[in-house]
Amino acid sequence: MQKLLFLFSLLVLLLITHHSSLITTYARTTPEDIYNEKLDAYETKRQTYSLENQKKLDAYQDEIKALNAFITTELEHNTLRQGNILNEYIIRNNIPTVPETDGINRDLADPVENARYWITYAHEAIAFQAAKNYLFTLTGESSVDRDIILQIQTLQSDTGILKGKVEKSKQALIKMLEN
Repeated sequence: MQKLLFLFSLLVLLLITHHSSLITTYARTTPEDIYNEKLDAYETKRQTYSLENQKKLDAYQDEIKALNAFITTELEHNTLRQGNILNEYIIRNNIPTVPETDGINRDLADPVENARYWITYAHEAIAFQAAKNYLFTLTGESSVDRDIILQIQTLQSDTGILKGKVEKSKQALIKMLEN
């Protein structure tokens, strides 16, 4: 009887162990996980390039990072000035401050609310752009220059779109001031 109980216990243990190994655990993939995976792939491929091309990639990587930081800093200063102008307008005209809403009850027909919305939108877009990391898509050592140009064009496109958002907030502020 003890042998049978032992065998039964062993069988149950094996089934539980086997069954638990079949269970897949899913974890949330974060943007940081995705970036780190791309960075690992980039670094692995970059290591196969000549020292000269590695230095070229590193130099341009640093330049792109610095340029993105410079542009976003300038645009951030612009939106902060816009926010200061909006705040001064609100104070001088005794406009009651409205508690933050979830965006559903915003009256964008109101010039003050419209300006506030677009300045906030531009500010958030700038923060998103400032946090972006640009990794080259390495297609082969013979096309390093093309890969660099494509990354520069991507930065130009992204910052061009961002400048449009800041301009939209500026126009909303001007429209508010003209009323």
